[in-house]
Amino acid sequence: MEQKIKMEDAFSESDVKTYSRGDTISGTVVQVSDNEILVDIGYKSEGILPVSELSPFRPGGKIEQGEHIEVLVTYIDEEKGTVYASEKQAEYEKRIDGLEAAYHEGHVVEGEITSEVKGAGYHVNLDGIRAFLPGSHLGGDLPSSIDELRGKRIQFKILELSRRDKNLVVSHKEFIKERERLRRKALFDSLTPDQELDGVVRSIVDFGLFVDIGGFEGLVHRSEIAWKDLPVPPAEYKIGSPVKVKVIDFDREKGKVSLSIKRLRPNPWDGISKRYSAGTQVDGKVVSVTDFGAFVELEQDVEGLVHVSELSWGHPENPKDVVSEGDVVPVVVLSCDEDAHRISLSLRRTQRDPWEDAESKYPRGQVVAGVVTKITDFGAFVKLEEGIEGLVHVSEIDWGHVNHPRDLLKEADSVNVKVLGVDSRERRISLSIRELKDNPWRRFVDRYAIDEIVEGEITEIKDFGAFMKITDDVDGLIHVSEISNERIATPADVLAVGSKVQAKIIGINEEKHQVRLSMRNLFGPPEVPTVADDESDRDRGGKGRRRRGATPGTPTTGKERGPKARDRERVDRRFLDESGHESLSMRDLLGKAGIDDES
Repeated sequence: MEQKIKMEDAFSESDVKTYSRGDTISGTVVQVSDNEILVDIGYKSEGILPVSELSPFRPGGKIEQGEHIEVLVTYIDEEKGTVYASEKQAEYEKRIDGLEAAYHEGHVVEGEITSEVKGAGYHVNLDGIRAFLPGSHLGGDLPSSIDELRGKRIQFKILELSRRDKNLVVSHKEFIKERERLRRKALFDSLTPDQELDGVVRSIVDFGLFVDIGGFEGLVHRSEIAWKDLPVPPAEYKIGSPVKVKVIDFDREKGKVSLSIKRLRPNPWDGISKRYSAGTQVDGKVVSVTDFGAFVELEQDVEGLVHVSELSWGHPENPKDVVSEGDVVPVVVLSCDEDAHRISLSLRRTQRDPWEDAESKYPRGQVVAGVVTKITDFGAFVKLEEGIEGLVHVSEIDWGHVNHPRDLLKEADSVNVKVLGVDSRERRISLSIRELKDNPWRRFVDRYAIDEIVEGEITEIKDFGAFMKITDDVDGLIHVSEISNERIATPADVLAVGSKVQAKIIGINEEKHQVRLSMRNLFGPPEVPTVADDESDRDRGGKGRRRRGATPGTPTTGKERGPKARDRERVDRRFLDESGHESLSMRDLLGKAGIDDES
């Protein structure tokens, strides 16, 4: 080696190059030994390259004589004129220069994850340069397991780079953000209003669909899915389903794209009033049934409502009793509002109106069979045929007092009824059940008369009085003022349901089927004063007569009554108070004068 250094005298000053520490130079391998390699670098002596400083990327770690390589000057021995070099550091500087340029220019680099740093992140090999990847910067598209990551080539953005500290930090998450930013920019640059695109449904929410239109998701609001109102997106749309959309609007700054599906086809509501004018009959498909009616599809995105009142000529409780989803039914257009997107339809008007001949079919007095469909406080509805129901008022259920129709009838009962009247215009039929039964009032009037004392059980107590059972079919009312000679607050102070009492008949209203009773002065009330025959006849209309031989004011019982009891005299109306009760005080004032018998 010393001989080679002494050969410097053989070179002129112009032939010898000068180098400084850290310079990267090119040279040719002139000699290879076990520990070092001599490299001709154009210096006055060959550079010495220790084998340990060979590039780690050299295949097999071998080097051949005559090979051209790049090395970095690591040390110069001025006394001996010896230059020491490193291929490894030259390679590092070359690669770190590339990474530094990528860092400053924002370029993407690629590397391989080699190992995990527990609780912190991962080591990454960037083509020979080791970098650190924080766990928080792994990105959402990669698994966190090192077994799945090791050996994968992944793209990164450089977050930090320091030559002096040999610090290099990278991020895959930032690479994803940058990629999305560039993709979004390219997308918005290419978008135009009314542009049609192919997309894929990525997510479904109550207010619409999010559709991927090429790396970016736009929203199809539910109002833009179809030309009809939709509370939520239809079930036909699934995540991952391909879908064609039209661009409505986009905002580059906010990063929003509004899309539409329905605008890919013409608005079916344009000119619809001409296609579905009032009175037109068409076929449609029942698409939904609600409490208030059924929606029928006439064509795509065009639906009309058949209100529950237009489903049938009857009165269905539930529209589902008439139609079901999927049924194809004929309907008549009642009205069409093109601006409001509303069509009213009728199903019943495609059928014969049963009320057209109801008056001739159900004449007054006819007895017909029917089924109880509904019971209310005021009576029971009876179905006579499909579309025709009549009402049996509570007063027409039985000749006796009925607290509630449910006491005698229940829904689905089959009953015979008598027609009392038909009003086709108002679609009403009055029916009666009691008219088919023997009238107990006829028997009652024949048997009982005014002033008779009867005995019965208290069946009901009200604030205004108490009801007493006279016969199995007839109840009488004892008004609160007729219960006691003493003033009482309520009937319940004196009477109780179930108790048996005696009362006097003080009034009979044959037309209203009412009997008034009194518990006052049952035995020995004042006599009715005598009046002139013509005056008595005029007041009584010639009807009120007292049985011959009967003493005025003398109580009689039902056992004494004969078949001509209806001719029994009624109380003179001049001696009734405003409530229809006998005024005892007036009779007392008039004295003991009686009414002469009429012969």
